[in-house]
Amino acid sequence: MYKIKKTANKENWDNFLNEVQPQSFLQDFEWGEIEKSLGHEILRLEIYNSQTNADLMGVCQIIGYKAKRGNFLLIPHGPVLSTQIIIENQFASIIIEIIKFLKLEDYHKRYAFIRLNSSTLFNDDDIAALKKIEFRPAPIYSVSENMWVKNLQKSEEELLNEMTSTNKKLVNDAMKKPYLEIECSTALSKIDEFWKIYEDLAKRKEFAPYSYNLIKKEFEIFGNEKKALLYFGKVEGKIVSCALIVYSHNIAFYHHSGSLPIKEPINHKLQWQIILDAKNAGCKYYNFWGITLSVNKKHPWWGLTQFKKGFGGELLKFIPAMDYAFSKKYWFNFAIEKIRRKIKKL
Repeated sequence: MYKIKKTANKENWDNFLNEVQPQSFLQDFEWGEIEKSLGHEILRLEIYNSQTNADLMGVCQIIGYKAKRGNFLLIPHGPVLSTQIIIENQFASIIIEIIKFLKLEDYHKRYAFIRLNSSTLFNDDDIAALKKIEFRPAPIYSVSENMWVKNLQKSEEELLNEMTSTNKKLVNDAMKKPYLEIECSTALSKIDEFWKIYEDLAKRKEFAPYSYNLIKKEFEIFGNEKKALLYFGKVEGKIVSCALIVYSHNIAFYHHSGSLPIKEPINHKLQWQIILDAKNAGCKYYNFWGITLSVNKKHPWWGLTQFKKGFGGELLKFIPAMDYAFSKKYWFNFAIEKIRRKIKKL
């Protein structure tokens, strides 16, 4: 029913994504270039109707990672499929064809497993279908499974009023303080200022940060396509907070950020400015990126989740990450990740 082809055609890829409007930028051609620049293997697949051999039904960008615990393939927020495939409930059928293709190309000999971190909306039928073809729940996720998204297709007053009373008050208070300034930049040289704040946050909160090289390449490559901005929050001229925003598919994505301990509501003013700028740029949504669904206040992401949700919006919940083992080597990785999850209490 479906035919899989390798591709390197950016124009076709971009045209398909622009038409389908996915909920993430991790299947964007640019994201593959970022991963490639870091030494990872990139495989881009086009999915066609085998009967017509002309209708592009989907795309799937796969990243190959080499790790001591076992080499693996990752499908980050993919595959991205046409509305027709989704309506016809053919998601699992597409995944079967992708697995077949990978085995024909001998990827199963170089990688221990493939992790599917899909952007398909959560539903029991697709999860059950994946389990039938020998996928199993992954010990941990590789990219966000739960996102918080704010609809920007409203008036400025409506956007403000849908915030919690606390957030609305803090935004209004911040707007009255001229010494709280927001700077927006496209300059690559500014990435070092971003990194100082981001790295400081990682040390204080004790989480493993993304690498400097990845963040720099992300800003550079998306920036070259006019799809990225850096925002800085300043208190009396001193930078105390920052955010890297990626623009794609009429959505602004709040992907990386950092802040110093500060009592002033600079982070609320920063977010409000990003929201207004995104709306004025024609974006339909502001994606705050990942949140936790845990109700445990001790969860490492609980505070950040409450901050994001305070601006109003709704949950976007994807199918949880699932793994397909190519070899027995997978189980070593499985054990390591189970331990890691227990230690981090995720």
